[in-house]
Amino acid sequence: MKIAIYTDHFYPELGGIQDSVALTARSLGARGHRIEIFAPRHPAADFARVGRSEEAPDLGRNVKVHRRLSLPFASSTLQSRAVIPLLTSLFARFGRRRPDVIHSHSFFGLGLEALVIGRLLGVPVVGTNHTNVHGFGPYIPVPVERAADWVTWYYNRCAAITAPSRSVFEGLGESRIRHVPHIVSNPIDTDVFRPPVGDSRPVTRRSFGLTGSALDGSLIVYAGRLGVEKNIGIILHALAAPGGYATLAIAGHGAHEPQLRALAASLGIAERVVFLGTLSPPRLAALFGAADLFVMMSTTETQSMSSLQAMACGLPVIVPAGGAVAEFVSPGCGRLVDPHDADALASTITDLLADADLRRRLGMAGREVAQRYCVAAVTTAWEALYQGLLPKTRFAWSKA
Repeated sequence: MKIAIYTDHFYPELGGIQDSVALTARSLGARGHRIEIFAPRHPAADFARVGRSEEAPDLGRNVKVHRRLSLPFASSTLQSRAVIPLLTSLFARFGRRRPDVIHSHSFFGLGLEALVIGRLLGVPVVGTNHTNVHGFGPYIPVPVERAADWVTWYYNRCAAITAPSRSVFEGLGESRIRHVPHIVSNPIDTDVFRPPVGDSRPVTRRSFGLTGSALDGSLIVYAGRLGVEKNIGIILHALAAPGGYATLAIAGHGAHEPQLRALAASLGIAERVVFLGTLSPPRLAALFGAADLFVMMSTTETQSMSSLQAMACGLPVIVPAGGAVAEFVSPGCGRLVDPHDADALASTITDLLADADLRRRLGMAGREVAQRYCVAAVTTAWEALYQGLLPKTRFAWSKA
């Protein structure tokens, strides 16, 4: 198949959408499909912010990335860009390379372009919603309800609507969605995110600078954007509870970092909170392998790839009760806590840190759950969805 992917969120921006697009495109390309990704062009400063090369990631010979002129918009990543749809060159760009399927990961910018070109070329558009709109009020220039109406309008005009969790559809209002919703997980690279071999924890901790009297002992990890919507402050309050002694390693970057540093200082735990910046997937996997717990208290998730990546590494997780993450984490493989109750979170952390055997059992169970969402399984799900949208004659031709 020839698949055109449109996304306003892509490398070098940090986030689950970006990782999902890249992993899926690489896997589809490796299976012989031809993939074209249309994404924003980023300035050098966005690459420098996360220490990455300005070259496109190597996604294989069957995947091509086309960068489009874009404008910045406010977000916690400090890197978000939106492409202004320009339709004048669309037919010239595709020419005889008319795609079989168009997959949109945005409901604005390039997502609008995907919708229009799909209509003009008679190509089915798959729309994936990765965003809990109601959780991003501070970044949306219009009332949240109005934005939610727009999102529903957009996806009702796609040939198929998907999301990584049921909660996304519940947030939009399932009765307002015209199509049968498809739940397709984001892919987890279980070849990279896997339990460590042997006892490498001391060496790994030293490689991250997680040594010294204040940093000895238990290690908790948070990974992801540093935005107010991620509710990281509650983790700091739990860490400061009486009897707390663990170190918190924070991997990621974002607009809320200065406030988090100030909060850690005001709580008297600054020496036990280490900001590591954005890490490559192998380095993040190594950090997970060296930790005792992963904690994430965001209430805006549509899945939380970082939680599943931690689980894939055999790391027990503490996540918010309710919402999307609870669809993937059960009491048998992690702990679910009220994301607004610092005392409950502190108590749960203390209980798990005191029981190494329980952490081991939860980690093993979590690894089994994460493997269900490996790249191969998710790629197969996308292939089946795409092929189901094609006319039978084109399907037979594409398989030839």
